Amino acid sequence: MSSIAVLGLGAMGSRIAVNYARAGHEITVWNRSAEVASDLATTHGLATAVSPRRAAAEADFVVSMVSDDEAATAVWLDVEDGALASMPPNAMAIESSTLTPGAVRRLHEAARDAGVRLIEAPVVGSRPQAEEGALLYLLGGDPDALAAAQPIIDVNARKSIRVGDAGDAAFLKLAVNGLFAAQVAAYSEIVGFIERSPLDTAESITTLASLPITSPGLQRVLELIGDRDYEPNFPIRLVAKDLGYLADAARHAGAASPIMDTARTVFDTGTGGEIRDLDIAGIATLYQA
Repeated sequence: MSSIAVLGLGAMGSRIAVNYARAGHEITVWNRSAEVASDLATTHGLATAVSPRRAAAEADFVVSMVSDDEAATAVWLDVEDGALASMPPNAMAIESSTLTPGAVRRLHEAARDAGVRLIEAPVVGSRPQAEEGALLYLLGGDPDALAAAQPIIDVNARKSIRVGDAGDAAFLKLAVNGLFAAQVAAYSEIVGFIERSPLDTAESITTLASLPITSPGLQRVLELIGDRDYEPNFPIRLVAKDLGYLADAARHAGAASPIMDTARTVFDTGTGGEIRDLDIAGIATLYQA
């Protein structure tokens, strides 16, 4: 049994923490909203901490699953409450948020300076996969550190792939999210077109879902669009954030990204109104009749 601190209890972090507890590990949780941490702890028998630093003080592994670069930097490096400063010798930091490559590399350097091993481990999947412990992990960092963390990763993983050094997995995670977002935007636009045509919308959506070019993930999106069910799994505001990170990474790499830039414009539009907290499939509301 290991002692694991989980920092950030959104849709993903909360489910990851519960799976660790069910696997027999000793779990301490922290969330910016203390009420969220308290409720989860009461329901599942977890310990809570008032800060990332307190949560990490006796942990073997510290897992971060927060919204963006700023939040991740704060949970690890905040002068008063950052987790790195209190982590025991030989403890492991696991950064699972979707961040920019530059942010991951800065965290890796800070951890090294603090005598802490840090790996990056962003995930592919959403709430259903997190609940089932069936996420795809993209791993970056020192091979020995990754090997030491593998048993903890495996609790929530269907599969894990070593991508490369610290920061490299962030590139792939942004590529995955960008590809998915662009496809969702395209399918949403097409459904809006179908709704304004003589076609039967439900039958047409079923046809689109059956096509060999439609992945299982997009089949689920089409189902949600057809039902107009936009309860958030991957909120539009976070999709827009990821597309912004992808645009910056592409620019720094000297890579052209006109299609991704168009998708970013679509999702940026979605963040300006009431739909910003809807699921990624909710971008279809921009087009639906």
